[in-house]
Parts: sequence; C-alpha cells; structure tokens
Amino acid sequence: MRSSPCAIDELAAALRGLGGTLQPVKVAAALREMSVDLRTLAPFVSWCSGRYTRNLVTRTEAFELVAICWDAGAHSAIHDHADSDCAFVVLDGTLECENYRLALAPDGGSRAALTRAGTRTLAHGDLDVRSGHLSVHRVGAPAGRATTLHVYAKPIDVCLAYDEDGTPREVRSVYDTVPR
Repeated sequence: MRSSPCAIDELAAALRGLGGTLQPVKVAAALREMSVDLRTLAPFVSWCSGRYTRNLVTRTEAFELVAICWDAGAHSAIHDHADSDCAFVVLDGTLECENYRLALAPDGGSRAALTRAGTRTLAHGDLDVRSGHLSVHRVGAPAGRATTLHVYAKPIDVCLAYDEDGTPREVRSVYDTVPR
C-alpha cells in the first residue's frame, strides 16, 4: 500500500489511465496500492438509517466508482454483477460477504438453485473481486457502520437479485447521491 493516502480524484485518474477495458487484476492492484484519504471522500458519503447508500464518485463508459456507506445491520440482496467485473476495498468498518453458488434451472424455469458457499469477513484494507453474472453474493455490515469503495468495470445499470428460494428479479442500479 502507498505510504501516504491519495485523494479520491487521484484514484479516479489512475482508473481512467487503465484504458477502455479494465482488467480486474489491474483494478484490484490500483485499489491495493492507493489508500484513499477519507477526507477527500467526504463529498461522496451519505448515510441512511437501516440501509446502505450508493454514492457515485465518477462514471465513464469503462467503469463506475461508487462509495457505499453501510449503516449498522444493513445488507444487500443476494445479487450478481450482470456482465461486469467488480472490485471493492473496505475503507472503514467490517463487512461480511456471503458467497453463493448459482445453478440455473436446466428446464429454463424461473428459479435458480442457490447454495451458500461460505462467508468471509472483510476489514479495513481488505479487497473483494467479482466477475460477472456467475459471481453471486450478499454483503452486509452486521457489527456497525462501514464504508467501501467499489469499481464496476463496466458500469452496472441492471443486475439480478435473488430471493432465498432462488427466484430472480431484475434490479435497476440507482445512486443515492451524484456529484454536481
């Protein structure tokens, strides 16, 4: 990790410098090497009681950089990442990441077979990398507030979320805040 924290706009510039098609390994390396000064992230941070917020930092055709603020006890739905790659770093707090195996119904039915494949606890500085629609997980902050920084290469407009029984539903990505 870099010895002194960088500004969030330096990370955004480094990501732009990776080109038009971001490779997950290079995105993860950038997140690992560039510790973001949380003071520079302040304009992109918002909280909402009982849930998480998605706060857009920047978006290009190649990627979107999103700060996610997790209130204590908040968690995402079980979801995929459409046809995008995702890498995120924990900036503050602790997250729990529940991983799932997905098997689509062979008969083309509406339910998928979801099998919980394990849980991983992520703390400050830890990274998680995902790739596409077969990478299914649920993320949450069971122990208190947390802040994460996510890079989606390419931006996700719609993904699939799954009920506990494997029933999928299309979910449109929205931002709680967008920079001016």
